[in-house]
Amino acid sequence: MRKFNILLVDDEELAIRGIEQGVCWEKINVDRVYKAHSKDTAVRMIETYDIDIIISDIEMPNGNGLELIRWVRSNRRKSMNIFYTGHAEFSYAQEAIRLGVEDYLLKPIPYEELERTILRAEEKISGGESREAIEEIWSEVAREEDDVSSVEAVKKFIQENLAEDLQRDTLAAVVHMNPAYLSRMFKKQEGVSLSEYIMQKRITVAKQLLHRTNLPVSTIADRVGISFATYFNKLFKERESMSPLQYREMMKNTEKDSHNI
Repeated sequence: MRKFNILLVDDEELAIRGIEQGVCWEKINVDRVYKAHSKDTAVRMIETYDIDIIISDIEMPNGNGLELIRWVRSNRRKSMNIFYTGHAEFSYAQEAIRLGVEDYLLKPIPYEELERTILRAEEKISGGESREAIEEIWSEVAREEDDVSSVEAVKKFIQENLAEDLQRDTLAAVVHMNPAYLSRMFKKQEGVSLSEYIMQKRITVAKQLLHRTNLPVSTIADRVGISFATYFNKLFKERESMSPLQYREMMKNTEKDSHNI
């Protein structure tokens, strides 16, 4: 079960000691109880430790509890906040409500009521964390779906524009994506780099054209986006262990043999 950290803030040591000893912390899932005797010390504690719930007196010298919670809010610290005070002043209650304080208790604090208040705060924290976790999962799923769609769009663009100069920046612009991120995502999804995928496609289409047409090798090279026939011949031979003309001849012989059977 999730355990919580509490920060008690009061300039009176006896008040802090009373809460510390009067509340059954184990029963309400509290792991650690930190203490501070001023607003400045409380700020340092919040910056140092992972505080879930702040229980603070309002009236303190050198910075009161209201100022402390304003600091918490302005610094986007995630904590539930509980006030207590010896004076039931309406202005305090108004400000506590405006700051979104969980509860506003009067001294002397009934410890059982404080325990119930802490438990409610813990439930809200747990509920918020669960919602955040679910939202994060859905966001990740949405990102992955977007990434898959982007890769498919890039593959389609490559297929339809194989004769063009397919630079990474050009492909990234098609899907409005950072080029480096596109490269990482593409390799993760397809198992090969973007440049290798393009080359594989070019060789595959070149083999189809060599087999099914009588186009010159130079024309085929141009149609698959490799401008120089000599470079095309070199790449083809490295990948297929034969020249383009040898591949064409092999495919013709294979067809003859199949017709003679």
